[in-house]
This record gives sequence, C-alpha cells and structure tokens, in this order.
Amino acid sequence: MGRQVLKGLGIFLACLIIDQISKAISIEASQFHENPGFIFGIARDLPASLRVIGLSSVFGFLFFFYLLLVYFLPLQLFKLKAGLSLLTGGIFGNVTDRVFRGTSIDFIPLSFGDYGMSFNLADAFQWAGAFLILYNVIIHERIIWYPENQRGKFLVYPKEQLRFASKLAIVALSSSFLLGLFAATYLRNTMQSLQVNSANNLLLFVIAYICLSLIFAIIVFFAGLFFSHRTAGPFFAFEIYVEDLLAGRDREFYLREGDHYKHLESIARDVRVALKKKS
Repeated sequence: MGRQVLKGLGIFLACLIIDQISKAISIEASQFHENPGFIFGIARDLPASLRVIGLSSVFGFLFFFYLLLVYFLPLQLFKLKAGLSLLTGGIFGNVTDRVFRGTSIDFIPLSFGDYGMSFNLADAFQWAGAFLILYNVIIHERIIWYPENQRGKFLVYPKEQLRFASKLAIVALSSSFLLGLFAATYLRNTMQSLQVNSANNLLLFVIAYICLSLIFAIIVFFAGLFFSHRTAGPFFAFEIYVEDLLAGRDREFYLREGDHYKHLESIARDVRVALKKKS
C-alpha cells in the first residue's frame, strides 16, 4: 500500500515538473499565449482574484480527495491510481501557473477547420488521466465496489469510531482556525498598507474561510470513519470468527484488501489448529 502511494505521488510530481519545464521552454522561445481562464479559456472573464481563490479552494479539496483515494483503493487498482495522479498533476500544473504567473501558458496549437485552440501538457495529462480513470472504473467495477465482500455494516464499533473521527475533525478545525487567524491578519495588514477599504473584503474572506473550514472538517470526519473502519473492522471480523469456531462452525479467516492487522489471519489459523487438536 505504501509503495503504491509513493508511486502515485511520483507520477503526480513528474507531471508537475514536466509541465513547468515545457512551459518555461515555450516562454523562453516566445512561442506561447496566455490563457487566464480554465481549460481552453473557460471563465476567462471572471476577476483574477476570484479565479485564483476558486481554483485554489477547489484544488485543495481535490488534492485531499486524491490522497484519500490513492490510500484507500485496493492494490489491484494501481492503474486507476495512476490515472488519478495524472489528472491531479495536470490540474496542479495549471493552478501553479495562475498562482505564480497570474495566467496559464498554452503553447500546443490544435485546430478543427475554422476553429482553433491551444493547450499545454498539463491539459494533456488531465485528458489522459480522465480516460484512464473512466476505463478502469468500467473494467474493474467488481473490484472497486466489492459487492461480495462487505461486512454488512460500516460502524462495527460505533462509539470508538465516532470518537476517533470526531478527534480528527477537531484537529482539522483547530488547524484551520490557526491558519485562518494568520491569513486574516496578513490580509488586513496588507490592505491597510495599500490603503484599501478592508472591512467588506475581510468580512467576505472570514465567511468564506469559515464555510470552507466546516466543509473540510466534515470531510475529515468521514475520512476518519473510513480509517477507523480499516482498524476496527479486522477485530470485529476476528471476534465473529472466534465465536464461530467456539460454536463449531469451522471456516477459514480472511481479511479484506487494505485492512490493517493482516497478522490476525495467521493467529486465526493457529487458533483453529489448536482447537482442532483439543477436539
């Protein structure tokens, strides 16, 4: 699992580095044009600040979901993880342009008759990633959903799982509060130094930041439930297995792909053998 996460992050970083190098070369050769919008210039008429804030917020959530998916998806779905890495790396390549340059750099021309457009390698990575994701979702539907391998209920130890998830959400909110306090102070001081009326802008920033922080905390809460299920699930399954053995229902014990405490499988085999010898 850890190796696949590192490989996925490696693909992500490779997309970002290759994209930025290609754009730097096109700028040096003066063979490019600026694209202030999203892909193919969509939303180019929005204010620059709104585009940057919107992209940064969306990408922040997207990157968080990306990390969760790369971690939670089964080992058999590495190609799907690679597609997610390509897609996320391409998006981050264009977001990086807008953060540091204020616009995206397009240098690859594409024309269809009288209609022409241009794109960059980040866009190409996004297309390739989206195609790879769609392809793997279609051909690996059974692996993704595991309809025959569900435990029947998600909250196997509700009290402990909810407590763990709540702690994570509190940590997320506390971290967001500290970062928001710093950001609001920095924004207010910057606006005052530029002699800009900061009251309304600062209020809008605080409202938006609180909303985003709450959404993020909710996401972290449910992510905590997923994490705790990987931990609590094996013990729940082992409990049921031991009860079955004591009741005379002999069977093998297997954990699901991605579960923690895989050593319980060998312990279950030893317990099974020991009970058979006694009987």
